[in-house]
Amino acid sequence: MLQLSNLALRKIFVDGFYRSHAGMLLFVFVMLVSYCLFINTLGTVMPDQIDFWQFFFTISLVSNPLIMGFYLMASVLYAYKGLQYVLSQFALPQQEFLYYSFTTCPKRQQFTVWCKVQVYLFIPVLCYTLYAGIIGLVFGYYLISIGILCFQLLLIMGCAYICLKENNRLIAASKFSWLIRISRKWNKPGFLLYVFQVFNQAKLPYLLTKLLSWALISSVFILFSDLEDNFRLLMLITSCVVVAHVVLIYQEKLFNDRYLSFLANFPIPKVKVFFSFGLNYLILLLPEICWLLTRFDTLTALLLIAFAFSVILLFRSFLLLDKMQVKTFLILVFCQFFFSYLFILFGLGLILVPVNVVVAWLIFKINFLNDSVLD
Repeated sequence: MLQLSNLALRKIFVDGFYRSHAGMLLFVFVMLVSYCLFINTLGTVMPDQIDFWQFFFTISLVSNPLIMGFYLMASVLYAYKGLQYVLSQFALPQQEFLYYSFTTCPKRQQFTVWCKVQVYLFIPVLCYTLYAGIIGLVFGYYLISIGILCFQLLLIMGCAYICLKENNRLIAASKFSWLIRISRKWNKPGFLLYVFQVFNQAKLPYLLTKLLSWALISSVFILFSDLEDNFRLLMLITSCVVVAHVVLIYQEKLFNDRYLSFLANFPIPKVKVFFSFGLNYLILLLPEICWLLTRFDTLTALLLIAFAFSVILLFRSFLLLDKMQVKTFLILVFCQFFFSYLFILFGLGLILVPVNVVVAWLIFKINFLNDSVLD
């Protein structure tokens, strides 16, 4: 049983780790070999000193405390990378058998097997450490050479202990987030479920989008500080802000395809469906809308909000086209942004509001019931 578990763990974690990080490991290995064996020195070097200078980094590793500190830090990062991969595999459904099969063995034997797994994961680092240790022993640096190896063995044992604790931990039930606890008694319209999804499980993309939006607004105002009240500049900023939200628009279509595809079977008017999904973006764009309403006069702010809403509806309708892929979607977004820029440049930006809404409606009406499910 223990031998079978050892083979299973090696296949799951060791083989998978090297497949996932083969590029990184190959690059580091080639870089070190190239540096240590094929580097050429500058100036005139005596023949009996060439070997020393070719192995200068390795010798510094076992003689210079600063270089040794960097190497130990790199070892910790490598250990963290391996541990992160192992723990991520634990979370996969196909690995749940480890919680009730391997754990039947005594913990001492489990710990031994996990130490072997970590040694396999550490093979590239241990090979270079042994190589550096041999060079250090040849040149008389005994303490540092042995200390580095002992430190890495402690890392291996620490990672093995963490894996042991994780493998023997009971699978905890999912805890509800604060948003679900607060809003669980609210009536949630189906068209606004994506907003709850964003604030519940996609907070990081939302925050990054808002950061990009703020950066675009600030950079444009810095570049055109003398045109802050120019309406064409404000429309250009609004267009940039909407383009910054294309990730959320694309994710919203994926969410609807996965969880709300049944809505197409309900007797809901197409016009209501067309505009209702846009309510998600009015809520997600609430920080920008508040900024517009507080920074500019009401009429200007409302015109800019209407322009942003029309562009969002158009982007959302693009995703309904048959066989739509990410690359094609981004090309359409870029083309729309380019034409919007031309219209805004010639003072015709407000014409785009009804044009965008009409084009978006026509695309939506024609493609509403097709099988354009995003992958």
